Amino acid sequence: MIKRPKILIVFAKHGTPTSTRFGGFVKRLQKNGGFSYADVDYVALEDLLFHIKDNETAMVASIETGIDIADYAFVYFKSWEALRDMASAAAIYLAAKGVPFADEQVRHIAIEKSVQYMAMWKENVRVPETIWGSPKVLEYVVRNTSKLHYPLIIKSIHGQKGKDNFLVKSRDEALDILSTTEATMLLQQFIQNNGDYRIGVYGGRARWAIYRRSGGKSHLNNTSAGATAELLDMKQLDAAVKEIAESASHAVELSISGVDVVQSSATGELYIFEANQGSQIVTGMFAESNMTAFDEGMHDLVQSRYAPVRKKKLQIVGRHANVVIESIDRPIDLTAKIDTGAYQSSLHAKNIRETLDAAGNEYLQYDVHNPKLNNYQTIRTYEFWRALVKNSSGVEQERFVVPMKLRVNGQVYETRVSLADRSTQKYLLLIGRKLLRGNFIVNVELGSKEGASQ
Repeated sequence: MIKRPKILIVFAKHGTPTSTRFGGFVKRLQKNGGFSYADVDYVALEDLLFHIKDNETAMVASIETGIDIADYAFVYFKSWEALRDMASAAAIYLAAKGVPFADEQVRHIAIEKSVQYMAMWKENVRVPETIWGSPKVLEYVVRNTSKLHYPLIIKSIHGQKGKDNFLVKSRDEALDILSTTEATMLLQQFIQNNGDYRIGVYGGRARWAIYRRSGGKSHLNNTSAGATAELLDMKQLDAAVKEIAESASHAVELSISGVDVVQSSATGELYIFEANQGSQIVTGMFAESNMTAFDEGMHDLVQSRYAPVRKKKLQIVGRHANVVIESIDRPIDLTAKIDTGAYQSSLHAKNIRETLDAAGNEYLQYDVHNPKLNNYQTIRTYEFWRALVKNSSGVEQERFVVPMKLRVNGQVYETRVSLADRSTQKYLLLIGRKLLRGNFIVNVELGSKEGASQ
């Protein structure tokens, strides 16, 4: 028996079951013979709970039924303009989950922080755990969720320069703020930190950076709230900070942006607080150097107008692919597993150790197996990072991540791979979504030697 598809129709506001702006819309269509092929539910945006749990997990669900909107076969946004930020975030979430919806216009990224957090989550850019929804949804969450961890942040989805941004230490304090603040708010995990980075991403590249430290009177690192700022040398800035700032800017479709990056003092993980439209370029701290970096980015954007237009060709790969590790002294040829369920690519390595050279500079050394020669090659690099990576069992492990050039069917791709013990796995190299996205089309019917560019 063929299972009937389930359709969800989304309205902005909750109405009566007979209102044509809510349940009555569905009922009239059904009375007219419509939806004979499907089961239909309806929900109001103001009844949806938005929750980004971590870098891999999010949900958008009704607080009345508990059903996640991604559980439907199709979603139709009927009347959404009154709550466009929620509609946009819901559409981005559906796109990430592969659920079709109408219409594409709904997904256009809005400037609200809530929408941008969902857009960054979709692109695997790490943001703090965040919960939002209508005022009644947030009050429902605070009153009924025992797993909220205090202190937490309550801040406006439109907030600037630290305005309407509160460090909350109890449920009563949270309810008081939510009941007395007119701004639309969200709840967010408090990240312990020693300061944050403001990165100027201009023309898609991180070109300017300062490090801001709280003045001690509040949890905010904004200079407008009394924080101090230090101009950073971009050549010395950690490449991981640059990468996450550029990824956040790309995720929210900003070519010119000011991105706030914070590093947890507890775990060392990097998070994005905000990606705005490049504020205080001519008026903020170190404006002269900021203006110079901005002008360089604008110059590149203008020049791109006259560059020849080239359509990027996507390679088609199967469940496996022949890959050559190029970024080492003696390239290694091996067969990689294609895994769309994994975010980061991973390479088998052993004897992984941090070492100091004669000048006291830290580098990473590790051994990689060459299956054709049946020997190991020792590799050393001064460019490496630590990251929490989930293994195949879903358990987080701290791993070293290194840059690497991989050649697939004659084309070289620059990416990052985590180093892990894959000695029990059939394939020493696993290719994840971070490299696959925008470069490959995966056809599981193909073998490792089949494939073509498109």
